[in-house]
Amino acid sequence: MKTSDLTSFIKNAMAIGSRTVYFRDVIKIATGHEILELEGEYLQMAQKIKATLRNNLGQISEDVKKNYTGRANELGNFLEPLVRDYINRVSDFHAATPFTSGGRRQAAGYPDITVKGEGKTLYVDCKIFQRKTKESSLRAFYFKPSERNKITESCPHVLIGFEVEAIGGGNKSPFVVNDFKIVDLYDLQVNFKPEFNANNPMIYRQEAIVS
Repeated sequence: MKTSDLTSFIKNAMAIGSRTVYFRDVIKIATGHEILELEGEYLQMAQKIKATLRNNLGQISEDVKKNYTGRANELGNFLEPLVRDYINRVSDFHAATPFTSGGRRQAAGYPDITVKGEGKTLYVDCKIFQRKTKESSLRAFYFKPSERNKITESCPHVLIGFEVEAIGGGNKSPFVVNDFKIVDLYDLQVNFKPEFNANNPMIYRQEAIVS
């Protein structure tokens, strides 16, 4: 990522008053790689992933119900290795934690999974949603550019969103998984909100406190 290119992109968006930008443009300027359209062999890959997850949704839900303890916020992290495992059951598919541009595997950050198969690659991100929050305007997805980005080639990007339900009441475990959606991110538009911020240690410096 060239900092100057990203800075120019941000300045231009601010100058024209843009509130939303295409995610594919953000990825291009931040990583140098493109989000490709999900078509042809890539689409077939996504359909095979959909089929294996659909066939095993009951077991995935049972694993979540029995083994996950916590809030909905962290449930996506629990689902990620399960998704990798089931994708790896597809013939000739290999799902793994992505390598960074520096050549190291890294779990944190976007995307969660690299899927290779039939000479092609897909990037996959895992998220959860609840029926009651599906129409919520609260942030559900974000991308933060980094020098150690995990996008090292041009290919389609998809998001797998699992619909979960807290069966014990409230917003904590036990959860079950009722459904899922695979979303093509090629035409995703993301909100752009530049801001200046400070945390409490920055604010409450002893030398700045009025005595």
